[in-house]
Amino acid sequence: MLNPDTVIWRDELILTRDIGIAGDRAIFYERVRKGEFVALRRGVYVAGPRWRVLSASEQYRLRVLAAVAFSKSPLIVSHVSAASLWDLPWFSPYPRAIHVMEVAANGGRSSSALARHTFGLPDDYETIDGVSVTSLARTVIDIARSASFTQAVAIADAALRRTIVPWDGVPRSTLESADLDIELEKFSVSQGAARSRRVIEFANGLADRPGESVSRVNVSLARLSPPELQVPLRGSSGRVWRVDFWWPAFNLIGEFDGKAKYTDQRYLRGRTPQEVLYDEKMREDDLRAAEHRFTRWPWEVAISMPRLRRHLIAAGLR
Repeated sequence: MLNPDTVIWRDELILTRDIGIAGDRAIFYERVRKGEFVALRRGVYVAGPRWRVLSASEQYRLRVLAAVAFSKSPLIVSHVSAASLWDLPWFSPYPRAIHVMEVAANGGRSSSALARHTFGLPDDYETIDGVSVTSLARTVIDIARSASFTQAVAIADAALRRTIVPWDGVPRSTLESADLDIELEKFSVSQGAARSRRVIEFANGLADRPGESVSRVNVSLARLSPPELQVPLRGSSGRVWRVDFWWPAFNLIGEFDGKAKYTDQRYLRGRTPQEVLYDEKMREDDLRAAEHRFTRWPWEVAISMPRLRRHLIAAGLR
């Protein structure tokens, strides 16, 4: 069982059990009421200013870590909570509850804080930040069986891409579609099987960002021609560029233009946002000069099937 005092993120937490004097506890709770500290779970707090600079995914991840670290019984983090620890994209609102797997004999019940799953306990698991978590394959299947198709595809795409592009901070993966099929076969009942197989068949590790995954789903739902992904195309300068989407029958390049491209260090690759913006303009100009049609769209268009459909039809796609 995890000893919370041995993990590096323990220093961010304040435990009321460490406040031995009753008067000090009263002062502390008054500061909580003022918003100076935020409860992660009963008896575990984090400083309010620290909490407020975290993204929604970082806040949920910290709540997951705290919930498991201070549990009285061994738990394996699962479902959306496992996706959080694996740093997989989640664009739906995060739930209040932390999802875990536990042997039924332990007698624990689900609550508003902890959603306990006892069905289909995994044969193996990984460790992230000192916490036991379902394997990448199992996490994808649990999400595929319980989340929307769009959300599940984004998770599956990102998980498969880890084999192509390793992700810092999580275990190295060699996940392939066949591994997802094998994981799904471990379930003895058919609940969610058809939906999961649809996700597995549609998933593609070439999708580089969640916005590309969401766009692919909505292109399919709009009954438009499916694109080729991450295709190398030559610009008028002779330089070869890799594009997000390519429809050769329509000579159309499509690019998802999300904010992460200009803010996330994984995509900046040491460049400033201004440098990325300039590079993108030069790239687009070079491809347009080679007589390729080119269109971009942001997240708010990608997430809306009707808006994306109108956008792509206006760009010449059918």
